[in-house]
Amino acid sequence: MYGNVLIEPDDRLFAAPSWKHLNDWKKELQPHYETARRMLGVARNPRLFPADEVCKEIAESLGYGHTFEPLPVGVFFGEENKTVADPFFGGAGPARAGCNFCGGCMVGCRYNAKNTLVKNYLYFAEKNGAKVIAEVKVTDVRPLTMDDGRRKSAEHDSVINDPSSTVKDARYAVVYRDSTRLFKRTQTVRARNVIVSAGTIGTLELLFRCRDETQSLNRISQHLGNRVRTNSENILGVTARARDVDYSKGIAITSIYSADEVTRVEPVRYADGQSFIRIMIAPLIDGSGNILARILKTLWAIIRRPWDFLYAKFFSNWARYTTILLVMQTEENLTRLRLGRSFFTFGRRGLVIQHEKKHSASDLTLANRVTRAFAEKVNGIPATAFTDSLFNFPTTAHLMGGVPFGRDDPEGVIDLNFRSVQLPGVCTSWMVPSCPPTRASTRR
Repeated sequence: MYGNVLIEPDDRLFAAPSWKHLNDWKKELQPHYETARRMLGVARNPRLFPADEVCKEIAESLGYGHTFEPLPVGVFFGEENKTVADPFFGGAGPARAGCNFCGGCMVGCRYNAKNTLVKNYLYFAEKNGAKVIAEVKVTDVRPLTMDDGRRKSAEHDSVINDPSSTVKDARYAVVYRDSTRLFKRTQTVRARNVIVSAGTIGTLELLFRCRDETQSLNRISQHLGNRVRTNSENILGVTARARDVDYSKGIAITSIYSADEVTRVEPVRYADGQSFIRIMIAPLIDGSGNILARILKTLWAIIRRPWDFLYAKFFSNWARYTTILLVMQTEENLTRLRLGRSFFTFGRRGLVIQHEKKHSASDLTLANRVTRAFAEKVNGIPATAFTDSLFNFPTTAHLMGGVPFGRDDPEGVIDLNFRSVQLPGVCTSWMVPSCPPTRASTRR
């Protein structure tokens, strides 16, 4: 799921204390932002929709009307539904079709307008000889040692026999298995260098497994899993009672505005018929309180307005009449991820959270105010995720970091070139030095 948004962060990110002493990051990264803009086809959203107009009114009422703007996104805005030759790379890329603003970006564009990796980076990688092995999951990365002139697996002391995996001067055997088949076949490919870039969860799951379970990469720094961030955000929504406006039209995220100096709000949508996410919703509850108090407040909200709850939860054409509000803050919200067992892993060994610094729920009260203001303007039903209503746990769509920077092992997991401090040839790009002042997908 990817909402197309491609905002560059402002100077506050580059001046973050966690990394500003290491380099002039704005100067270092600027050429790469330019490359990313070109590869991802960044364009300004050309159309606003009813939810955007409501957001603009709210921004003006808060004194931040000047901050409202359409978003830069990775979408081709040619003539709607008309397929044309590659408009981004001088004809060298695949054909595209103009966006028809169906709202279905999140679950995969059906009309060839969204600029996804298979149309840019991966397309050109394959065109230039790279082999993309899809629908597999990497389970181990094993260092290779020399023995009788042949590279062998240091862990199992057995030759990797797959002839297609032969790479001159290989240093690692990457073990992977089918992720979609009932009977999962395990295979191996050799590589001199390995780049782990599987998002925060995928990256940490693999590296923790290699360090603590198979111990194939047991030299990985103990800082692994530290300084994990979110956008200090919450995801809320409003379902309109009236059926005269279709809120599903547009692109996934069309605009943004500031609600105060640290809070940004974006209206989000799914296409008509894509309503599965409503299983998560519950009444919007204000204030704090322990779990019991919040459960009672939630039940009381349902009892007071049972039809609203039933309509939004079960009977409405939810995606057509709902606007999701993504409320983000620039305040730091740090956690650690470790291997362990918890209720949420169903007793199995998996990633568990250890808070470094808990972000107070009261910091997000503005999110509730903005949501209720939106609901009032559209005669709608405000809602949030049940985890927020019942447990006061805000919902995030952006888990970032976990592989901190440093000059050496006491400082971090990777050096300034994103290479493992302890393991030559192992790289990962999954670090975020600070909570982005704006939501930035065009990261190095």
